Amino acid sequence: MPLPFPAELAANLWTGAESPAAALDETSRKWGLKQRMAKVGKELAAAEPVDLREWRHPAVGWGLVLPDDDTLPVAARATADDAPEAIRALLAARPGSPVLRYRSDVGAKFVRRYYPDGSVQDIALSSAGQRGVAPGALPYYLLIYAGPDVIPWSFQYLLNQPCFAGRLALDGTALEHYVNALLKEWDDAGCDPHQPVVWAVDDGAGDITTLMRQAIAEPVAAQLAADSDIGAGLHLLDGADATLAKLFASLATQHPGLIVSTSHGQTGPLHDLAKMAAQLGALVDREHLTLDIDALLAAWQPDGAIWYAHACCSAGCDNRNSYQGLVPAGSSLDQVLEGVAGLGAQIAPLPQRLLGAAKPLRAFVGHVEPTFDWTLRQPETGQILADATVEAIYPRMHRVRPEPVGMAFNPGYKVVGELFQQWQQLTGQFAASTPERRDFIRLMTASAQLAALDRQSLVILGDPTVALPALR
Repeated sequence: MPLPFPAELAANLWTGAESPAAALDETSRKWGLKQRMAKVGKELAAAEPVDLREWRHPAVGWGLVLPDDDTLPVAARATADDAPEAIRALLAARPGSPVLRYRSDVGAKFVRRYYPDGSVQDIALSSAGQRGVAPGALPYYLLIYAGPDVIPWSFQYLLNQPCFAGRLALDGTALEHYVNALLKEWDDAGCDPHQPVVWAVDDGAGDITTLMRQAIAEPVAAQLAADSDIGAGLHLLDGADATLAKLFASLATQHPGLIVSTSHGQTGPLHDLAKMAAQLGALVDREHLTLDIDALLAAWQPDGAIWYAHACCSAGCDNRNSYQGLVPAGSSLDQVLEGVAGLGAQIAPLPQRLLGAAKPLRAFVGHVEPTFDWTLRQPETGQILADATVEAIYPRMHRVRPEPVGMAFNPGYKVVGELFQQWQQLTGQFAASTPERRDFIRLMTASAQLAALDRQSLVILGDPTVALPALR
């Protein structure tokens, strides 16, 4: 018996009045057969015995990615002289670190490195070449300094496969706040890794927030509570406690090093693009109130914390709708997806404000565009599929010797490559398959593409080398 397509697709977005879901479009049976995710190259093997947590090691390395500028002399493009003073100070404090350049004409295939002698080299992201900071090598840790309108999200998605990538797009005083804290490695930060906060909204009645709580928040909370160095220090806010007022109060009293939140993300009103952009991805509580960033920062300063926010557009949005043809055109879900794409590529306001606060956040981990129920739970079997995310949060990022945030989340990005390989195999079988088998392939290719697009859109904002303070 061929497996039927699920009756409905749900996303974790919030318009201000509803969380739209939709029956699949008639064309959805073909949606998965057309390639929509970028081809992933061969994974680059980790260099043993070098500890990849040691980003200062020349065989591991950190580098800065800037947009290329053909108006600059070649030798100048080997430097960061066209970047703000704070970025130049960061580069100077990490001697030997290369400046790499993104070029739109080669897309996400290469980064270009210029050398002081005027020579130029394109370094392939998919190669199994040398790693580190030597000439011709690709550092493991890379910080993109540019907004997604200049260096697109798609480049960061592919960079996440072989590298540990983060993005920063602050300027002015906000940039100075972040870089100053980074240069001091948050040595005077007041956050406490023994006092994590987990905030999980559950709207019930089949809403996707129930699944997010079950797949992400509950397993993370259980593992944190079982850690002998944390235990009762965990502050779990769910059920009736999943309100913004209680979240703000908990942050102010706990001063957590780690914050994990699962909720809808604001994606409305569609008729007012300026207002939608101003509150894009803002967390929505159990009373359907939207997070006010000014009120949050009046109550609490991030002070070195790391925040994982599983919510629609919590990190930002892109300038195209990758899901056209999956749900009916004109449906409530399609309208929101098209409306968000109409904003253009941008970073959401919440991470920008937190990373640029007077006592800034170390890193924000969130999604570009919505996330879907199919990605958290296998549509054919109901199996929960969030193990890589849970493991990144605990124990990889939260332990006696924690991994930097970029390294901790990297295994989850490798799943994208596995899904792409699965999609390739299935589409190769389609033409020679029986009608019953074709129905199965349609479902599996759609599932693989949706899961891959969803997983690759999880991005790190902030420097990928930052790590939580060690537990006792």
